[in-house]
Amino acid sequence: MVDIVHLGSNRELFVDNYLIDNISGSSLKLHEPLPGGVAIKYDQPWETNDKGSGSFYTSVFEDGNLFRMYYRGDATRVCYAESEDGINWYKPNLGLVEDEGSDQNNIIMGLKCPGSGFSAFLDSNPNSTSDQRIKGNAHGVWQKENNYAHLYGFSTPDATNWIQIKDEPLIEGSLPNHWDAQNSIFWSEAEQQYVIYARYMVGPDGLLGENFRKVDEKSRIRSTARATSPDFENWSEFVPMEYSDTDSITPSAQLYTNQTTSYFRANHIYISLPGRIFFKKIKNPKILRAIDDVDLGDCSDGVLMTTRAGSNRYDFTFRESLLRPGIGDENWTTRNNYPACGVIQTGEAEMSIFVQRHYSQTSAYLERMTLRLDGFASLNAGYDEGQMITKALDFTGNKLELNYSTSAAGRIKVEMLDESGTPIEGYGIDDCDGLIGDEISGYVSWNGSTDLSKISGQPTRVRFVMNDADIYSLRFEN
Repeated sequence: MVDIVHLGSNRELFVDNYLIDNISGSSLKLHEPLPGGVAIKYDQPWETNDKGSGSFYTSVFEDGNLFRMYYRGDATRVCYAESEDGINWYKPNLGLVEDEGSDQNNIIMGLKCPGSGFSAFLDSNPNSTSDQRIKGNAHGVWQKENNYAHLYGFSTPDATNWIQIKDEPLIEGSLPNHWDAQNSIFWSEAEQQYVIYARYMVGPDGLLGENFRKVDEKSRIRSTARATSPDFENWSEFVPMEYSDTDSITPSAQLYTNQTTSYFRANHIYISLPGRIFFKKIKNPKILRAIDDVDLGDCSDGVLMTTRAGSNRYDFTFRESLLRPGIGDENWTTRNNYPACGVIQTGEAEMSIFVQRHYSQTSAYLERMTLRLDGFASLNAGYDEGQMITKALDFTGNKLELNYSTSAAGRIKVEMLDESGTPIEGYGIDDCDGLIGDEISGYVSWNGSTDLSKISGQPTRVRFVMNDADIYSLRFEN
């Protein structure tokens, strides 16, 4: 019996092998983000000291006609910035927290925040109350005797005046090294529940026990676990995430943060942008710098992983870096190149992610990086022709929409096949009019018609024949 992918009218991105049954002469291709300029500089006294800036742990999201950003200032402060376009950001003087004798700053929390790793999100749960429409979390003071901290919840009605939801922890720590980073929570439209992706530590052979600190430090690997909640207060037990490249709960590298969030154009696909560390890998020993005289002697980059609604497994199709340190030595020191949590649309055909640069240096800043909409990766063919045949799809919709790009020499043709792989009359490769150009939303036609209503709802395979072209996403549109 053939497995059927129940696609409906969902948009699918080519960030994994989810749709692919047979592929030849083509492959999945990761796309490098382009520099979009400095989003914010960490240049205020509460963001830096004479050694440099320890600003870190950033979350970004769209809220109506504004984009909001939350980030750690120097060590114990949580700061706020906003933007009308996601490109040009400013730090308002909020007058909320006194720091060094003045409240003219953009600090939303000082020492009242119980710990670090603050992360915020816009709560799209239709049952969420207006006074808690934006929520956040931060881990408490580290309990070395227990090997973990606890996680605390926060909310605000207006983006800047935050309260702690309750005195006791939102979630009590239960895993080795639990919470010691930025932890991602969001309301999943696809699952109709809150989900959290949280930091913990794992060993080469699986879970570490209560005495994990007795395990050789080199054998402790930073990883991620998942839990869910119907109401933000009552949470399930944590389930360690598995990784496709190791087929286990132990990732192939140290993942300092996970930055997992639902993709805004396909809410059943969760984009994860971890910061990946390589310890004792030093480009230039002369430039080792760190806050508080601590330097791990590491370098790091940002990578792309994905997971799906309800899944306990990360797909790590692309092991290569999404965000490289780049030219110069400034980004080849500890805690650099870590992505922020959040992907936002900043143009008709553009989305943006954000990345930490020049950490622990006086020149520290947050850089905006741009990608084509849906353009983390693509189904790609070079100059020579390639093809891909999907699994059997159960779709709803009357026409096939592609986000695609070709060269002048390239072309994309599409053939609809029945469940067994036989071309469907009227939708063969020779019937297809073909696509050339560069479109975020382009429609496939056969003999001048885009109409697929005759075959909608029955198991169907799609065959793509292409050269010098990329397909970033597809959707069957009603």
